[in-house]
Amino acid sequence: MTTTDTMTDPFDDANISRKPTDWPAPNAAVNGSSATPGEYVDYFDDPFAVLEQLQNRWRSKDRRGETAWSAENLPDVDLTDVDWHRYEPPASLSKTPNVTCQILLDIVASSIDVVRERNASEDRQRQDDEDRRKVAEEEAAHRARHGSDYSEPYLPIIIRPEHPALQTTVAHTRSVDSAIGMPPPPPSSSPPPAPLRRAPSVASAAFAAKVEKRRGFALKRLFHRKAGDGESSAGGGAREALRQQLEAALGRLDVASTDSHTQRTLQKLRKSGFYDGLGVAAEVECVSCLDDVPQRDCVKLVCHSYCRECFVRLITAAVQNEQQWPPKCCLNQIPFRTVLKHIPDGLKKTFQQRASEWEVPVSERVYCHRPDCALWVQPRNITMAKRQGRCERGHLTCTTCRGRHHGTGECPEDRDMDLTNVLAEEEGWKRCSSCNALVEHREACQHMTCRCGHQFCYVCGQRWRTCSCTMDALHALKGAAQERREHRLFREQTEAAELRQILAQIEMFEQEQARRAELERQEQARLAEERWQRQIKERIRQETVRRREVELKYEEARHGLDELHELQRVMANTQQEEEARDLVKDSEAKRAELDIQQQEQRASVETLVQSRMAAKEKAFAREYALRAAQERKMEGEYEEQLQAFWIGKPDAAAKVEAAMRPLRRRMDKGLRLWQQWRDEELAQYRTRLEDERTIREELMYSARHRLAARLEDVGEEARRRAAAERKWLREVVLERERMLGAREVEEMEGDADSLFALDEEAPEGGVGAAAASGSGS
Repeated sequence: MTTTDTMTDPFDDANISRKPTDWPAPNAAVNGSSATPGEYVDYFDDPFAVLEQLQNRWRSKDRRGETAWSAENLPDVDLTDVDWHRYEPPASLSKTPNVTCQILLDIVASSIDVVRERNASEDRQRQDDEDRRKVAEEEAAHRARHGSDYSEPYLPIIIRPEHPALQTTVAHTRSVDSAIGMPPPPPSSSPPPAPLRRAPSVASAAFAAKVEKRRGFALKRLFHRKAGDGESSAGGGAREALRQQLEAALGRLDVASTDSHTQRTLQKLRKSGFYDGLGVAAEVECVSCLDDVPQRDCVKLVCHSYCRECFVRLITAAVQNEQQWPPKCCLNQIPFRTVLKHIPDGLKKTFQQRASEWEVPVSERVYCHRPDCALWVQPRNITMAKRQGRCERGHLTCTTCRGRHHGTGECPEDRDMDLTNVLAEEEGWKRCSSCNALVEHREACQHMTCRCGHQFCYVCGQRWRTCSCTMDALHALKGAAQERREHRLFREQTEAAELRQILAQIEMFEQEQARRAELERQEQARLAEERWQRQIKERIRQETVRRREVELKYEEARHGLDELHELQRVMANTQQEEEARDLVKDSEAKRAELDIQQQEQRASVETLVQSRMAAKEKAFAREYALRAAQERKMEGEYEEQLQAFWIGKPDAAAKVEAAMRPLRRRMDKGLRLWQQWRDEELAQYRTRLEDERTIREELMYSARHRLAARLEDVGEEARRRAAAERKWLREVVLERERMLGAREVEEMEGDADSLFALDEEAPEGGVGAAAASGSGS
């Protein structure tokens, strides 16, 4: 796609003012250096209207101009019996040969992870739906077994049967169940049958745990609710009735002799405020050391409780460091009366001293000036008239400079006193020689009586009636003071007049400067207006060029992505074909190997059968030879005995032969029977060997079938994996196309506003004001 094929004029709206000569040429280049601002626009009333037109035109365009590559080359995959989420994507999806575009590299690197995360999210959602479905089915089955009016099972509190208060506790439990809305157990006159021992199912165990949890919550809400928590009168009455029944039941038994579980339950009820508990040692956990201490031995504060040792350590740390004063717990100040009630006497004195000292602001505290003393001077020991403070050891400290007291002299750092002395000198005031107080003469003679009772002469300051000063001297003194006062007033008026003149000149200068600044501002505004128009033209030209560059860049990226997808698809198909060929070769090799192994096994079995039969026949031949030799020996010995018996008698040979004939018949009969037994034994042995051979054949037949089934499973798994890889390829390609389109939209529309963000440079009013107001929309 070339520039001239897709380049359209973005400035054809009637609201845009321009000259006819400013239309771009039909084949004008927009992404090269030959484009000039005069080829586009001359003047714009609203650049943001132009921007909106550019965006609308770009949104309405078919940015591909053709069908997506995935729609033509990646048909949908049949996944009837394949869960493609549990398979890994094909390795070719991560390969990017000959790809140099960073956008494509980023999309390829992140697309597989995006699809993987989406699959994991779908698997979690499917598992959650399956769990909810199973829970719903279990609850429905449980309701069906227990009837439609089933609400909660009866769960009694189990107490040891041998306990004397069993009946009372069972009654109390039933009242608790009725108070929280549980149905009572069905009445029965006979004892309950022994439970059948069977393994509980997972569903029943989960349902029992859920019921027990709800029951625990209901009991906790009932027992831990207080009168001020807004409960109803019925709930309050139920709680009070339960509490009275519990106290009555526990009053008839020895709580200390009960088991640990019962005592822990009563302890929890005491902590919740439901039961005061007589005979149960109440314990509270110390928030500092976390030990359980008796309630009577702990210090209860607003938010927590402390054991006495930890509380003393807390107060000791507070009196040693002002940063930790006053002592607090959870930002709540501990009342002083609580502190003084639970600390030892020695610490009480220190605590009271720190309380008196640290309640005074730091700027108003006075400490002894001596380093070896440095005691805090209490307010009652400070004399403000003399500006001195006395510590407990009698050291005097100046309250002005915090150093050594200056005696009757004045503190050199007292600036207020210096100014007062200057004013007294100008006004002609005198000091009392007794108390050093300033005195001003208004009328009458020079006889002055101070408020301290001291009488002195106002002219010379000596004790009254010890000097020879006259009224003329008094009038001269007061006249000189009047002259100084008038001279000071004249000086002040002169200085005020000069100051007013200077201020008037400054005001005139500021007015002139303001007039010049206004003229300069107007000139700057005119120049800014012109600069603004030039910037608008340049930036609209840049925006047009940028949009075309973005279109070309993403068109090229899209073609590159299609080529990459085609290459990856070919690589994936090639990999699957190679794996299929390898699978066929491996299957044939395994079958051939199995045939060779089974032929070798048949040959070995045949050899084994022949060797065993030969060994058996050889054993019978040895037994036959031994039997024949034994019979011959027996026949010879018997014949020798007969010959010795019939020797020398007539017809001895005939008689010996007649006597030998029955023995030979018996021996022949025994030989035939043995031969018959041998033939039967050989036949049975041969049958057993044939059975073994048949078993071996059956095992080999089974091995061939197992191999065939295993190869079939491997082939089926390869088919599933191939289908899953095709699905992975399709989903990843779709995700990449979506990501590429999203990036194009983001770059095309996201960067456009920054080109027109000229509010700081825009002039006041006119085009700048219109542009500024347009940016908000």
